[in-house]
Amino acid sequence: MKFKTGRAHFVVSIISLILINACSETQNYMPFEVEAAYATKPLTGINSVAAYMVLKNQTNQTLTIDEISCDNFLADFHESKIDNHSKMVMKKLDKVVIKPNSEVNFQPSGKHIMIMSENFPNNLEVIDCQLSVGKEKKYPLVFIIK
Repeated sequence: MKFKTGRAHFVVSIISLILINACSETQNYMPFEVEAAYATKPLTGINSVAAYMVLKNQTNQTLTIDEISCDNFLADFHESKIDNHSKMVMKKLDKVVIKPNSEVNFQPSGKHIMIMSENFPNNLEVIDCQLSVGKEKKYPLVFIIK
C-alpha cells in the first residue's frame, strides 16, 4: 500500500490537527473572568490578609465556586454584614454562587477572601490560588499584594 502525500491529504491532516488542538483547549476554558485580584499587605504579627476581586460569570449557566485553595496558605470565602444590633459580623461562606452573565464583587465590608498563615514571608508579592467549580475543575487565580 502506497502512502499518498498529495495536497488534499496534507490539507486534511492540517485541519485534523487544528480541530484536535481546538477541542483540547476547551477543557482549559475559564467560565468566569477575574478582574482586579489583590490582597492586602500582611502586617507584622497578624496571621491573615483579606483578598478582593470581581468574578464575572461568562456563561448562560449559574456557576457555583465550591472552594478556594492557595499554595502554602489556608483560604476561605467570608462575608461581612451589619447584623440586627448594628454590629459588623463576619461569616464564613461554604460556596459562592454567580448567576448567569453576572458578577460577584469581593470588596471591603462585603464578600471577601480570608487568607491565613502562621507566618507570612516579608517579601510576599503574590499569592497563588485555585478556584474549584465542582470537585474536578480547578482554575488558577493570582492575588497581587498591595
